[in-house]
Amino acid sequence: MTEYRVGIMEIIFLGTGAAEGIPAINCNCSHYERARREGGKLQRERNAILLKLPDYNMLVETPPNTRGLINKYQVADLQGIIATHSTFSHTGGIKEFEYWQNHLDFLAEPGLFKAIYKEHWTERLEKIMFHIPYFPGAALHFGHFHMIPFAARRHQPIFGLSINNGEKQIVYTSSTPNRLTNYARTLMTGADVIIVNTPTFKTPKEDHITLVEAVDLKKEVDAGRLVLTAINHNNRPHDELEEYVRQFPGVTVAYDGMKLEV
Repeated sequence: MTEYRVGIMEIIFLGTGAAEGIPAINCNCSHYERARREGGKLQRERNAILLKLPDYNMLVETPPNTRGLINKYQVADLQGIIATHSTFSHTGGIKEFEYWQNHLDFLAEPGLFKAIYKEHWTERLEKIMFHIPYFPGAALHFGHFHMIPFAARRHQPIFGLSINNGEKQIVYTSSTPNRLTNYARTLMTGADVIIVNTPTFKTPKEDHITLVEAVDLKKEVDAGRLVLTAINHNNRPHDELEEYVRQFPGVTVAYDGMKLEV
């Protein structure tokens, strides 16, 4: 376990692609063709984040190929997994943990857990996982830090997270539209880092906030830093996005394997 330091949290972006990943199968668009040809930061596994928190390492999302991500980044010290969706692109890798050697917490809102249990749960997972329910707006305390989940969608069980350690705060928005609740905005206000899923670059995109809208959101909530992730081929290639965001202080485009200390 990483030695505890007051207010210090580390974020490792294991995968930074949207549901399709980059390159997706059976697509020959110029974005994906370039990713196949050049590799590097142009390629993206599906979205997954490891949060190294005081005495508790937490995996956010378990997409398909979670096993590959766990092995690639040598994730061995893990206490919990938190689910924000029930869709396959966010939970399709949960069965990989049938072979985990220790017990794990599995944090999920009760309705969300019911959907995941129906589609993905197994007897082996039942023996390994402790289901810990969370509820929107109710804080979960983990000793040195606490977490507040919030609803990211009106009609779907999708949740974002606000994580506080001392005076430091990270907010992960998950797959939210640009139309955020006032409550969600208050949680984001003044955060050190907001991590926003932005599959596409600009409107129209009603079901997900776009990259351009996320940059505006950073200003609106006065966040210290914005990290853009969960990107697909309707967004720009990584190097073009890096060039674009240079005009906005405190805005970073995540790439697979990127580490950030808060």
